[in-house]
Amino acid sequence: MAHISLLGWLGLFLTLAGEVTALMQIRDLKRMLIASCIAELGYVLMGFGVGTLTGDTGAVMHLGYQMVMRALLLLAAWHLIRRTGSSKLDDLVGSVERFPFVSLMFGFGMFSVMGLSPFKGAFSKFIILYAAIENGDWLLAVGGTIASIIAAVYFIRTVQVVCFQRQSHGILKDKPISFFAITPRDAPMVVLALATIVMSLYPDPFLAMAATAAGMADHSALPEFETAWSAPVLLPYVGGFLLFVLGRFSPSLRSVGAAVIAAATFALVVFTLKSGDVGDYFALIFAGIGLAVTVYSIRYIAHSHAINRYFFFLFVMIGSLIGVATANHLGNFYLFWELMTWSSYLLVIHEQTDKALKAGMKYFLICTSGAYVMHLGILLLHTQLGTFELSEIAERASLLTPAMGWLIAATFLVGLGAKAGLFPLHSWLPDAHPVAPSSISAPMSGILTKAGILGIVKLLFAVFGAASFVHLDVFGGLTAPGVVLIVLGCVTFLIGEIQAYRQTDIKRLLAYSTLAQVGEITMVIGVGTYLALAGALVHVANHAIMKTLLFFCAGALIMRAKGQTLDALKGIGRKMPFTAFCMGIGLLAIMSVPPFGGFVGKFLMIYACVEAGQIPVAIVMLLGGVIGAMYYARILRVVFFAPYSGPEIAEAPLSMRIVLGALAALCVVNGLYPDAVLHLVLPVVDRLAAHSELTRAALPPLTMQWSLAAAIAALGAIAVYLLGRGRPLRAGVLSVGVMAAALIGVLVQTSSYDALSFWYAAAIVAMGGVNLCYSIGYMAHGHAQNRFFFYFLAMIAGLLGVTASGNLFSFFAFWELMSSWTLYLVISHDETAEALREGTKYFIFNFVGASVLFLGVTMLAATTGTFQIAELAAAVGKLQPAALLVPVSLIFIGFLMKAAQLPLRIDYQMHTVPAPTPVSGYISAVLLKVGPYGILKFFVVLGAGTTFAKLAAISPWMPNLMQVVAVIAAITLLYAGAMAVVQTGIKRLLIYSTVSQLGYILLGISLGTSLGIAGGLMHAANHMLLKDLLFLVAGCILAQAHITSLDELGGLGRKMPITFGIFLFAGLSLAGIPPLNGFGSKWLIYQAAFESGHYLLALAALMSSLFTLAAVLKFAHTAFMGQLSPVAAGMKEAPAVMLAPMLLLVAASVAVGVFPGLLLVPIAGIQASLGLEPVAANWLGGLPGSSPFNPLVLSLALVAVGLIGWLYYRIAGSTKVASYVHTGGVMNIPNARMHMPASALYETPERLIRLALRAEPAIESPSHD
Repeated sequence: MAHISLLGWLGLFLTLAGEVTALMQIRDLKRMLIASCIAELGYVLMGFGVGTLTGDTGAVMHLGYQMVMRALLLLAAWHLIRRTGSSKLDDLVGSVERFPFVSLMFGFGMFSVMGLSPFKGAFSKFIILYAAIENGDWLLAVGGTIASIIAAVYFIRTVQVVCFQRQSHGILKDKPISFFAITPRDAPMVVLALATIVMSLYPDPFLAMAATAAGMADHSALPEFETAWSAPVLLPYVGGFLLFVLGRFSPSLRSVGAAVIAAATFALVVFTLKSGDVGDYFALIFAGIGLAVTVYSIRYIAHSHAINRYFFFLFVMIGSLIGVATANHLGNFYLFWELMTWSSYLLVIHEQTDKALKAGMKYFLICTSGAYVMHLGILLLHTQLGTFELSEIAERASLLTPAMGWLIAATFLVGLGAKAGLFPLHSWLPDAHPVAPSSISAPMSGILTKAGILGIVKLLFAVFGAASFVHLDVFGGLTAPGVVLIVLGCVTFLIGEIQAYRQTDIKRLLAYSTLAQVGEITMVIGVGTYLALAGALVHVANHAIMKTLLFFCAGALIMRAKGQTLDALKGIGRKMPFTAFCMGIGLLAIMSVPPFGGFVGKFLMIYACVEAGQIPVAIVMLLGGVIGAMYYARILRVVFFAPYSGPEIAEAPLSMRIVLGALAALCVVNGLYPDAVLHLVLPVVDRLAAHSELTRAALPPLTMQWSLAAAIAALGAIAVYLLGRGRPLRAGVLSVGVMAAALIGVLVQTSSYDALSFWYAAAIVAMGGVNLCYSIGYMAHGHAQNRFFFYFLAMIAGLLGVTASGNLFSFFAFWELMSSWTLYLVISHDETAEALREGTKYFIFNFVGASVLFLGVTMLAATTGTFQIAELAAAVGKLQPAALLVPVSLIFIGFLMKAAQLPLRIDYQMHTVPAPTPVSGYISAVLLKVGPYGILKFFVVLGAGTTFAKLAAISPWMPNLMQVVAVIAAITLLYAGAMAVVQTGIKRLLIYSTVSQLGYILLGISLGTSLGIAGGLMHAANHMLLKDLLFLVAGCILAQAHITSLDELGGLGRKMPITFGIFLFAGLSLAGIPPLNGFGSKWLIYQAAFESGHYLLALAALMSSLFTLAAVLKFAHTAFMGQLSPVAAGMKEAPAVMLAPMLLLVAASVAVGVFPGLLLVPIAGIQASLGLEPVAANWLGGLPGSSPFNPLVLSLALVAVGLIGWLYYRIAGSTKVASYVHTGGVMNIPNARMHMPASALYETPERLIRLALRAEPAIESPSHD
């Protein structure tokens, strides 16, 4: 700093003083421009003050360029001031409407002076800064950069006022500027503009002249600030000019030309794609999204203004994005970077509203300021390494000192982070997206932010990959750059998720969501491993597709609704079904649920974090994912299920729908066939890993393994939806046929299942067929039956996939498919406010549970080194028990949450009351068994009792995890059983009972003994039959009486005798009344608990059976016995299509009750196949154990007694005798008033139970479904 010349100091002073003065004089155009000219003179003096030939060259060139460009600017300003009669900036508002050509020349001059132009722009100022850095005059370079940032503030404000701000507030018309009406007095401006264009496009001759004038004999001493452009960049760049001209003559030709040029650009990028090149990978994404934006824009922007301008800057932006991606020269990189920022700014403010201008100004200033700082780093890098070529920089990066390397990296991070939207330079993103046209919000979110990500990846892994300073470990295996990126990404991620949750404007919500996704990707890049890089790059592609799709869908909806708040979009999906369907796919994909592309990227990123030991990063991502699910689900609920009250509207135009359909299809394809993206990503990661010395790692399995049965169910669901539209009976019959075909699929692939999974899969399909058959009658008068059957079958497909999964990825993927969107949509089918509210609550709870399981599964895979379930036992045997404790605990917690077994707020864990009753029955009877199924399966594959005993031996206070499960199950079965007693809701009582019975199943399994596991599995089968029966009985009632409370029923036994008999049979059996089948399985569990010394657990199970009996009798007495209620008076027996499935379940229950060997023999086979001690069983034998019992003997005895009683009744000729209720002499009490309601039964026990459990009475909805 001491050797800076006096001329240099003077130049710096004039520059800073001039720019500050110009900013202060911004309200007066004349004074501002005078001060600005003084500042530019300061730049020239700084160049001369450096005292080198390079500095002198820069000064001469800058002087010449500024003379021409400022002459244009000052001349245009003079015209504006003269015609307006004032130099006050406020008086110049609306100049664009009064003097369009002069305003255009003024704006072109202003941007050219800044170095921005559609014709590349001048770089004379950069030569001066380079010379200062080269000479060690850093203060001059820093001062010049600060001055440029200050200048940007008043320049952009002035441009906006003069060139874009309007006096009128009506709708702008597409009225192009008439260049043919230019007057002779405008000729000087035209000449100066043409000169500016030539000087910007062809700077080399002027640079040579400046060097000669400065006395530089050898021009090779000057850096090469830019190189030739590639064809994929030139095509859209030149195409933009061509479209501008075409549009002035033929809008239709412009539209066709735009689509052709965009398609040709994409084809050219594909044709020139170099495998393994990270830039080409991003260029492919940019060109693909650019094509989608172009086709979408043709109709979207058709009724807007300045359409020529729109397409011109759109193609300039596309070309500059491809240029940023493919540039191998930092001079070109920066040129394209500035061009990208400038063109995208002009697209952001396209609507020219006050909000758009304000947001655009923020966007421009943040990104331009970041670019100026980054440019300082680029010049500094060149002075250190002597080249702008990225390949040469990568070779010489190790020559940088750590301090210099960090300084350069920091300047790059400012520029790249500003464009990516990283904290603290993120505030432009949520402001710019809502005000820009949706066709521009989409690429801003989908690809412009990715330009920043691209720069970070290139800088960290390709350019500085070999430099020692980026590999310095800080802590926990993280490098210093990794820590910085993780911290910035984490803050950005959390800001994005939390703020998105708070938004009511859909575009602002999606903008904050983008912020979160960018933060997420940045965090994972910061982890800095091979897998992390692969996951981040996969997610880059998927996010570009998903977010573009969402903004496009939002744009189509907004275009029709004329509003972008969520309230304005209520129910619009009912009027625009295709657009809403595509939006639904985009929302599910970005929630990262299968089978969509977002799930694959999210899984790989989470696993990469866990595998690298960065579990806190994974936890943050999973927590943010839960928040994201909440606000995405809100959009789904509003768009699809809210009632629509607006005018009649049409679907989106065809060209827009084609784009939406293509992007939605990509979301699905990338989920089902991720190899398509991985084929592009892995060569890129391999090359980057080689540059940056990353250890290559094997990717986890990322393709879902569809069993034949699961595939049949999934494809059948689609067929049912398409073929069953408007034909509910056909949809129902086809659904049952799909289940029959799926059963065949299970049988055909028997060898692909272990015994436990085979029998569970068979039960899934069989019970599915029963409930779908029942649904034909139940849904006969419902709505959208084909949709109902589609969701039901899709949910079953996920459940079947779980049973057939051979690796942890598929297991979790199908778990998510079963428990996320399919379950949410089928239980919310009735679309009432209560159904949507409760469905959303259950969906979020399931999402939380799945997130816990997600973390556990990835930790288990990372710890054991395998995803193959069959290999886990061997891998676990080689590990220290302490390494397994956390992953196994998380997995078991996930399973317990699915079974609603955590004894804390069970009402949040239970499936919802408003769900269609056949669905409620299936969930209770079949789907929730996946929790106990998972616990038993993983208990075995993790080494069974041996492993869990080792885990318990870790510490003296450490209990056996299976014993913990047993205690939890006992507490839950007691708690839920007691809660069932005090319920008055028809389905709520049954749901609490389900939770209690699931506790029995888990209690038996967790005891770990042969008898206990057999009892648990037997009770799972019995409960499957009996609880489904109870729900189907409830459905027979609710299908006729749209009520929810038992208090409204009474005397139904006389109207529905068969249904009453079925209920009584199933209820008493579930309560454990011998010799019914429910008793047999409970008997085994009681024995197992007592024999293993768990007396308290056994007593809890016995007590809960009493609660179950009390609840069943309460239901039977209130609903079926007593006086006939007004509601029940008009009811009749259920139709045959509903009775037949129930009678089939009764027959199965009787069979396994009388012959428990029908269940116990297969169960013994399951135990043997799992390596467990099988229970003693034979087909016709009784119940095993130390206290054996044969139900057949008791059944025959009871049949004999019953037959004798019946014969006595017949022989005696007894007749019915009417009796009357004793009313104490009061004769005018209506019969209905004499019925004992459910709320009046067990009043004293109910008060005691509610006091003990601190439970408030549930408020039942006045109507069901």
